[in-house]
Amino acid sequence: MQRGCIFLSNFISKFQESLGKLSMTFNKNIYINAIKDGMLAYMPFTVITSVFLIIGNFPVPSVNKWMASLFGLNVSQWSAKLAIVNDASLTIGGLLVLLAVSRTLADKMKINGMQVMLTSVVSFMVLTPYKTTKAGSFLDVTTIGAQSIFLAILVSIVVAIIYRTIDRKGIKIKMPASDPPAVSSPFESLIPSFVVITLFWIVRLILDAFVNLSALSLFNQILGTPLKAMGGSLIGVVFVKMFGQLLWFFGIHGDSIVNGVMTPIFQVLQDENKTASLAGHVVPNIISQSFWDGFASIGVIGSIFAIILIAHSRRYREMKKIAGIPYIFNIGEPTLFGIPLMLNVTYFIPLMLSNVVSIIISYGAFALHLVPLPTGLVQVPWTTPIVISGYLVTGSISGAILQLVCFIAVILVWLPFVKIEDRAILKEEEQGKAEANNDK
Repeated sequence: MQRGCIFLSNFISKFQESLGKLSMTFNKNIYINAIKDGMLAYMPFTVITSVFLIIGNFPVPSVNKWMASLFGLNVSQWSAKLAIVNDASLTIGGLLVLLAVSRTLADKMKINGMQVMLTSVVSFMVLTPYKTTKAGSFLDVTTIGAQSIFLAILVSIVVAIIYRTIDRKGIKIKMPASDPPAVSSPFESLIPSFVVITLFWIVRLILDAFVNLSALSLFNQILGTPLKAMGGSLIGVVFVKMFGQLLWFFGIHGDSIVNGVMTPIFQVLQDENKTASLAGHVVPNIISQSFWDGFASIGVIGSIFAIILIAHSRRYREMKKIAGIPYIFNIGEPTLFGIPLMLNVTYFIPLMLSNVVSIIISYGAFALHLVPLPTGLVQVPWTTPIVISGYLVTGSISGAILQLVCFIAVILVWLPFVKIEDRAILKEEEQGKAEANNDK
C-alpha cells in the first residue's frame, strides 16, 4: 500500500513537471501569445457589434417593429441601419486580427511596430484578389472578413519574422543620429518592407500562374478546413476542454493556453453562423465561440453550488460567502483556489468530466433541434450569467432552459464528491476542536 502511494506521488510529481514545462513553452512562445493577445484585442468589437445586432434583430417581433417605427422605418430598414456597425467591424474581421497580431508580435520582437503593421496590411492585400467587372475592379469584403483570420495570422507572423531577420542584419538605410525617430524610422523600414512585400508579390504571381487559387482559398483548403473540422467537432471540443481542465488540476491556467489556440477557430465558426443568420439561411455550426463560452463552460460552477447545498464544514461555509456570487458571473478563481480543486484527488473526476457533461447535453439538444443553434448575431462577454447568455445567443428561451439543465446536471455530478470531501474536512475540524480542548 505504501509503495503504491509512493508510486502515485512520484507519478503525479513527474506529470505535473511535464505539464509545467509544456505550459512554460506555451507561455514563452511569442507567436502563441501574439495570437492570443491579438484575438483579445479583436473580441471587444464582437461584443459591440452584438449589441447593435441584438437591437436590430430583437427576438420579440413586436418590440422590433415598435423600435423601427420610432424612426419611421420598417423592420428590414431598421435592421439594415444597425447592421452598419457589423459591416464596419466584423465584416473586416480578418483585417482587424491582422493589425492586432502584427502590432503585438512586433512589440514582442522589439521591432518597429507601426511599420510592421502597415507592411502586414500591404502584404495581406497583395495576396487578396480583386473582382473585375465591366464597372471596374473592386474588393470583395468577404476576403478580409472573419473567414480570413487564419491567413491573417499566418501573414502577420511571416511578415514579422522576415522583417526582424533583415532588421537584425542591419540591412537598412542609415539615417543621421540627429534625426528624430519620426523621420528616421520610415526610411529605415524601406528595405525590410520592400523585401517583405516583394516576396508576397512573388507568392501571389506563383499562385495565379500555377495554382489558380487565391491565397485565402488555398490556405483554407489546406489548413483552415481541417482546423474548423477539429474545433467544430464534438470529439474535438471534448478533448480540448478536458486538456484545459487537466492543466487546471495541476495549477496551470488551462483557459489561457487553450483559448490562445482555439479562439481563432471558434471565431471563424461564429462568423459563419452570423453570416447565415443575416442572410436568412440555416445556421451551419453547432460549435462556435458562443457554444464554447455559453455552454461548454458550465462545469466547475457545479462545485460551489453543490457546496452551498450540502456542505456543513466550517471551511466550506466560509467558501459559500466568497465564491458563490463571483461564479454567477463565471469568475471561478475563488472556487478553484479556495476549495482548492488543484491537486485535490477527490475532485479529479468531476473537474475533468463536469464540463464534458454540459458539452454532450448541449450538443445533443442542438443536434436534435430541441434548441435553436446560436445565431452568431450575438456574442456576449464571458462574464454574462448563464440563463441570460443562453437566451441572448440563441434568441430563444429554450437556450436559457438548456443552460439551466446543464447547471443542474453539473451540480449532480459534483454532489457526491463534495459530500465525501466535506465529511473529511468536518472530521478534521472536529479533531482539531477536540485537541484544542484537551490542551486547555
